[in-house]
Amino acid sequence: MSDEQLPIPVVKPARKGGRPSAVWIVPMIALIAAGALAVKSYFSTGPTIRITFETADGIEGGKSEVRYKNVPVGTVVSVDLAKDRKHIVATVELTRGAAMLTAKDSQFWVERPRIGVGGVSGLGTLLSGAYIGVDVGVAKEESDEFTGLEKPPGVTHDQQGTRFKLTATDAGSLAPQSPVYVVHQNVGKVSALELAPDGKTVDMEVFIQAPYDKLVTTSTVFWNTSGLDVTLDASGLRVSTPSLASVVAGGVEFGTRPSDPPTPPAPENQRFVLFEDHHHAMAIPDREPLVVEMRFDEPFRGNGAGVNVEMLGVHIGDIGSISPGYDSATRTFFYDARAIVFPHRLGAAYDSLVEEGQRSGLSGPQVLQSLVARGLRAQMKSSNFLTGAYYIDLAFFPPKRNAPVVVEKPNVWVIPTEHGSSEQITDQVASILTKLDNIPFAEIGQDVGNTTRAASQLLGNLDRTVVPGVQNTLAQAGVAMGALRDSLTALRDNVAAPDSAIQQSVRTSLEQLDRAAYSLRGLADYLKSHPESLVRGRASGGEPKGSK
Repeated sequence: MSDEQLPIPVVKPARKGGRPSAVWIVPMIALIAAGALAVKSYFSTGPTIRITFETADGIEGGKSEVRYKNVPVGTVVSVDLAKDRKHIVATVELTRGAAMLTAKDSQFWVERPRIGVGGVSGLGTLLSGAYIGVDVGVAKEESDEFTGLEKPPGVTHDQQGTRFKLTATDAGSLAPQSPVYVVHQNVGKVSALELAPDGKTVDMEVFIQAPYDKLVTTSTVFWNTSGLDVTLDASGLRVSTPSLASVVAGGVEFGTRPSDPPTPPAPENQRFVLFEDHHHAMAIPDREPLVVEMRFDEPFRGNGAGVNVEMLGVHIGDIGSISPGYDSATRTFFYDARAIVFPHRLGAAYDSLVEEGQRSGLSGPQVLQSLVARGLRAQMKSSNFLTGAYYIDLAFFPPKRNAPVVVEKPNVWVIPTEHGSSEQITDQVASILTKLDNIPFAEIGQDVGNTTRAASQLLGNLDRTVVPGVQNTLAQAGVAMGALRDSLTALRDNVAAPDSAIQQSVRTSLEQLDRAAYSLRGLADYLKSHPESLVRGRASGGEPKGSK
C-alpha cells in the first residue's frame, strides 16, 4: 500500500471534567484493605518482649505460641542466638489484651512432655508442639526482658497458700513436687530444693495450700517421711509410711509436739529444721550438751561413731569418736570413746540431782562426776543379737576395793568402764573350758578300768571260794537245826503233858526253828544266784526266795 492510501488521523482535544478511569479501582481497594489491616493490627497487637532460654528445643519462630492457662496470648516471632553464644533469645509478640503478662516477676518456661514425681504433664504437646507457658506476676513494674525457666515453677502466683523454708542435713529422696502431709493427708508440696551455699546442708521451700497453711505455727516441727520406717526391737517389727507416694517420691510431714503450748501461725518464709524422722522431731529439744570420755579395753567389734549412750534406760547421747591407743606400761591396747550427751533427757531425775548438788555448792557436771564415786560405770552391751550392734549403758556397780583412778577434767564427764556382759560370759565360758581341759580324763578312765577289773576278780573269788563255804555252813546249820528239832519233838512227846507250859514253849521254839531254817535255805539260794551281793548288797526288789 502506498503512502497516498493511508488514512489521515483526526486529533480531538481532551474533554475537561471527565470521570477517572476504572483501572484505578483495584489499587484503591488494596490501599483501603491495607489500611484496615494496619489499624486492626495496631489495635490487636500488644507489647513485644524478649525471653532468654538455655536452649531453643521445641521453639520455632512464627509458629510456637505463648499460652496462659492454655489460652493463646502471643506468638514467637523469631528465635536468635544471644551475643554470648550460650543462650537463645526468643522474641515474643503478645496480644493487646495480654499486656499484664509483662509484670516484672512474671515467669516463662517451655512446656514439653515431662515425667516426674508430681505425675505426667505436657502430653498435649506431642500433637500440638511445644509452647511457652507463662505465670503472671503480681509486681506493678513492667519489663520487656525476661529469663526463662528450664522447667515449670513449683508454685504459681495464682495458687492460694504460704511458702516456708526448711533446712536439712540430708534430703534423702526428696525432690521438687514431693508431697507434704499433715496427719497423713496431702496438703502441699516441695516447691524448690537446692544445696546451701556452705555445701553442708540442703535448703528447701515447701508450699502449704490454704487453709491448711494456718496449721503451721511457730512451734511446728517438720520431719522426713521418705521411704519406709522399719523398726526392729523387743516389741517386734514395725513398718510405717504415710502413703505409697512417699515411698517412691519421698515426702515431708509436719505437726506439733504434745508438750508444746499453742502458738500463733508462722509468717511466710519462716525457716524450720527438717528432722530425719518422727522420733527425732517429737523428742524434747536438747539443752546444753556435755562431753563424756570413756576408756575401754575391749574392741567395739565394728561399731563406731553413732553408738547410743543410755542411762536408766533413757537415750541421752551418742558416741562421737573412737580412738584406739596403746599403753606401753601394761603393753595393752585400749579404745578412748568420746560422746556427746544431754543429761536433761533424764527429766526430773537430773533436776533432783542438780538441786542436791546446789545445796553442796556443785554444778551439774560436778554432780554427775560425783556419781562415779557411788559406783557409776560404763558398760558395753549388745542391743541386737541378729545384727551384732552394741550400746553403752551407764549403770551402777557394787563398789570395789581397787576402784579405778579417775582424772577429772573441767566440763568433761569422765566415767570408768566395766567389761561388757557378753565379754563376761565369754570369759566365764573360757574359764570353764580351761578347767575342763585340766581334768585328766585319760587317767580317770584308766583308773575306772583298773577298778572294774579288780571288782570282777573279787566277784570271781567270791563265786569260787566264799559262796561255796557259806553254802556248806548254811547246810550244816540246817542239819543242826533238824537235829535240834527232833530232840525237842522227842522231849515234847515223852516228857511234857499236852497242855503243860513246857509243851507250849517247846512248840513255839520248834516253829521259830522252822522259820529260821527256811530263811537260811532262801539266803543260800539267793547267794548262789547273786554272789556279788556280798560286796554290793542286795539290789532293790523283792526279798530272797524262801523268806517270810
